[in-house]
This record gives sequence, C-alpha cells and structure tokens, in this order.
Amino acid sequence: MARRPRKKKVTQRRQEVPQHPKGDPHSVDPSYEIVPILEGYLQEAQTARQTGLNPRDAKWEENLHLYWNRHDHSRKAAWQAKESMPEVPTFVDRFAAALKEALVASQHGFYTIHDPAVEDDNFSGFKDAVKRATDAWLSTCGYNQLGHPLSFAAVFEEQVKLGAMTAMSAVVTWKEDDRYKYGRVCVETQDPRRVWLDPTFRSLYRVRRIELDKHELWKMARQVDKKGRPIWNLDGIAAMIRHIEEEDERRKEEMSGHGHEQTSTRQPVILDEYYCDVIDSRGNVIAERALCVVGNRSYLIRGPEPNPFWHGRDWYVYCPLVITPLSVYGRSYMEDFGSVAKTFNSLTNLILDAIHTSSLKAFALSPSLLLNPSQVNEGLHPNKLFLLEDGVAPQDFWAALDLGSLPAESVQVWQAIKNELREAADINEVGLGQFAPKSRTSATEITTAQESSNALIRSVAQTIEQRFLNPILDLVWKTGMQHVKRDDPVIRAAIGPELFDALLVRRKELVQRQITFQAQGISLLIQKSRMLRAVLTLFQILAQSELLLQEFLKIADMQKLVRLLFDLADVDLKKIEISQQQRMINDMLQQFQQAGARAEQATAQPGQSRQEPDGGTRQQLQGIAQQLGVAA
Repeated sequence: MARRPRKKKVTQRRQEVPQHPKGDPHSVDPSYEIVPILEGYLQEAQTARQTGLNPRDAKWEENLHLYWNRHDHSRKAAWQAKESMPEVPTFVDRFAAALKEALVASQHGFYTIHDPAVEDDNFSGFKDAVKRATDAWLSTCGYNQLGHPLSFAAVFEEQVKLGAMTAMSAVVTWKEDDRYKYGRVCVETQDPRRVWLDPTFRSLYRVRRIELDKHELWKMARQVDKKGRPIWNLDGIAAMIRHIEEEDERRKEEMSGHGHEQTSTRQPVILDEYYCDVIDSRGNVIAERALCVVGNRSYLIRGPEPNPFWHGRDWYVYCPLVITPLSVYGRSYMEDFGSVAKTFNSLTNLILDAIHTSSLKAFALSPSLLLNPSQVNEGLHPNKLFLLEDGVAPQDFWAALDLGSLPAESVQVWQAIKNELREAADINEVGLGQFAPKSRTSATEITTAQESSNALIRSVAQTIEQRFLNPILDLVWKTGMQHVKRDDPVIRAAIGPELFDALLVRRKELVQRQITFQAQGISLLIQKSRMLRAVLTLFQILAQSELLLQEFLKIADMQKLVRLLFDLADVDLKKIEISQQQRMINDMLQQFQQAGARAEQATAQPGQSRQEPDGGTRQQLQGIAQQLGVAA
C-alpha cells in the first residue's frame, strides 16, 4: 500500500509592520492609516456643505458675485441694457465702515479684561500689563499686499466685509520673518470657503486648506522645536516633492512629446490642516484634539501631535453674523437683501430696455422699390436719403412699427424695490448711532428705521463681540505671551522692564490662567446713541410744557445732566473743563470785582467815604495771587 505523501508544513512569513516615525513599535505608519481617515472627514464636510436645501457654497458665491457687480448677461441681445447697480457693494462698505468706526470710537479702548484671581477688579497692575501688551500686538497684527504691518482696526474692517458676504474667518498665529526680527502675533484673514467644519455640530474636526509655494514648504521643513527635533515629517515632505516633480514632467512630456528637465521656480502646494480627533473605522481613538497636516491630499507631513499652543484651543476663529439654530455655518448678513438687490438690478435693466424700445421704433421696408437695394445695408439714420423707383410712393416703401410703451406701474414697482434697499441703508446708518441722517430721509423714515433696526443691529454687534472679538483677543494675548522673546524692545517697553521679566518667569502659568476679555465697544456705542436720542426726545417733550419744565428744574442737577450728555455723546469733558488753576483765578477775579463794586457803591452814597478792602481780605487775595503767580 502506497504511503500518502506528507504535507509540507507551510510557514507563513509575518509581514513587517512599518514603524511609526516617533519610534512606537505598536503603531502603524500614519501615512497608511490616518490619511484615509482624514480624507473621509474632508469628503463628509464638503458634501454636507454643497448639498441640502440651502447649500452654503452656492449662496456664498452668489453674494460675492453681487458684491463685485458680476451679473450674467450672456443671454441678452447686443441692444439690451447690461447695467450693474452699485447697491450691494455700497451697503456692505458702509456697514463695515460704521462698525469699524464704532470699534475705535471709545476713548478707553473697545475691550476690558477680567481676572477672577483679583478680588478688586479696579486695581490690578497685572491687568494693565496684559492690556498694554495686547494693544502692542494688535497694532501690528495685520499686513497689506506688500507685507507692511496694519493695526487690528484695518483687519476688523476686512473681517466685517467678509462676514457680510460669507462669515468672519481668521487665524491667530505667531510669525517670524526678516521684516519682524522679534516676531509678532498675526491675525490672518482666512477664506471661509476653504475651511470645513463638522456638520454634526459635535466639533469632531476642523479642516483648513492652505496653498503655498514649494520653496515655502522647504522653509517649513527646516523648523525645529526647542529640543532641536524637526516639527515636520521630512520623509513625507520629500516624497510629496518628488511626486510633484514627477507629475509635472509627465504632464509636460504628454503635451510636447519630449522631456523637460527645467521646471517652474514657483509651484503651488496644497496643505490640509486638520485639528481633530482621529478615530478609526472600529471606533478606536488614535489621537484627541491633535494637529495633522496632509500635503496634496496624500502625504501626512505633520502629526498627529498635541496642540502646539499652550492655550490648548483652536487657533482658527469662525463667526457668522446671523446665527442659525443647529447650523455650523450660519447665515450671511446680505443673504436676504442680496436677492432683493438682484431683482432690483434685473428690473432696472428691463426698464432701460423698455425706454429704449418705446423711444426708438422698428421699421419695415421693401428693398425692391429702391433703385439700388444696397442702400439699406447701412441701416437707417437721420438725414438718410433713399432713391426710389419712378412712380413709387414713399409711404409704400417704409412703415414704422410701434413696439409698445413703458407702463407707469413698472416704475412704481422699481421705486418700491429701491425703497426696500434704502431701508437697509437706513438700518446701517441709524442703527449704529449715526443719528444725523441725510437730508433726504424724513423723520418718519428715521423712526421706522430705528424701530426695525435697533434689535437687529444690537444682535449683530453682540454676536461679533462675543463670538469673534473675545476669542481673537484671548488668542492674541496667549499666543504672544507664549512666543515673545526676552529681548523684544516693544513689548518690554509696553509692559515695563521689571514686570516684563517677572511675567516671563511664569509665562506658561499666565497663558493657562483664566483671564477673560470682554469686547463691548460696539454695543456700548449703540446703547449710548439710543440713550442720547431718548434724552433729546425727552427734552423736546419738556420744552413744550412750562409746568413740566419747572418741575424738571426742581429735581435735576444741571452739572450731572451736562456730564451725562457729554458721556452719551462720547466726548471727553476733561478736554474743555476748566482747570483747578483757572477756577482759582476766576474766583479771585470775582472777589476783586465784588470788592470794587462795594467800594463804588459806598462812594456813591452821601456822607460815606470810599472803603478799601480790609486787611484780612487783602492778605487772603494776595496769598491766592502768589499761589497762582499773578499780581494782586
């Protein structure tokens, strides 16, 4: 009996697991496991924002087109009007200018600082130092097209315009370059269309897309931490750069049929910055609140790593001007009146077309009745001469066609739509404290605009302060305190040398301290303007009744009333108030005048001689005069 052949023992070779760059033998290479997870986040967020009943991307694009006066006239004929009315950009620019003016109008700054560790909130040298340092960083937090520094007021105006069209969006980081030797806090405006949020409102992730040049990526690759370790994944950056170069050469060879070794000196690189919880398909948490950067949607060039900032918060701030329940993106401020402006622009062009057709008629003619039919090639114009065949009557050759007339109702509808836009402009002016409107606006229109705009403007102002300004101020202070250098002369001079050295010793503790910034400059100005209008209205009522005016004068303190009016008008009374020295001089002169009047009165009476001031009075006046440096 033949023996069965023995089965060979199959030994499966265990595949080697790629090692994690950090050296953890139990972790898989992030480029294979984490990148697909992050890409799933991005695809989920993009799909959620581009779909649904009110997709945000489409609405933002429409708002931007309206602001830049871009309208689709491709289906119109050559003779039709293609005008663009400047209603939307005018409104947005005035709205941003009014809010910027309200921000910088306060004499004591647009924000206050509260430190719960200090019992007496009025006396704290630490809070004064925090405010001076924050003001110094805010003075150079922005930059223009040429890289020159700008103050926060310029950044804020740009943010308000962006918020009116889409949403307020900014990143607070620390910048070091050749222009700023000691570094500075930078508040960069971020296009909200290139930022995606978790649509479930659970803040699992946030994605921010950055585009930079390849040489900037190499500069970033040379960055190291305090221990000298590279911040970025150098292998991932090198692989991405090699892939970019290979793809460029391949595309050029396909186009021309021959090789191209010379590449462009400027090549864009797309980086997707994730601040998220990395969770795999099995529900295991790989990293919590971690920073990850993916290059060209394929290469993990940084992370996952903990938050690099000591404050432990997201350095990106997003704020819609109109809050919508359960919506992470909210609504834009011009979302409603933008559609009205679009209708107004279309109706304006339609009325212009109607005026054109009603003013200039169309004509019908028979070329065969002409001696030379080519006479009609040039069209019809004044003083045109046509040569007809013999026996042809001119009325038989030419006939005018009436294309209709412009209905009066269309102009009324156009005026009604324009009034709707003017109402929005009145909300902008009156609601923000501009209580001296243009002459074309009547008192009834002002009252109507005030009643309809105050609540909305107050809500928008509080939204900006609580959801944008407060986080920005907190991030500016903590980011600057973390990265400020000991030899920075600007911050050292702003805080004071001794206090600056003391703060640097405990900088990490101070960054994590529960200091709150409360921006209230805009809402406070709106509240003051409302109270001022109410006081002026009350004065008008009192002036109409003599009885009410007398009773008012009995109980009112005129000095307090004057100070209240100056405070509501946001005018510093100290600039025009009489000084203590001038008040003493005035009192002295008044005493001299009274003494002279008594002397003249005594001289005028018969039997009495002129009386000089007694010795005590003269000595007192001379003492006052010596103190004031004048002759008595």
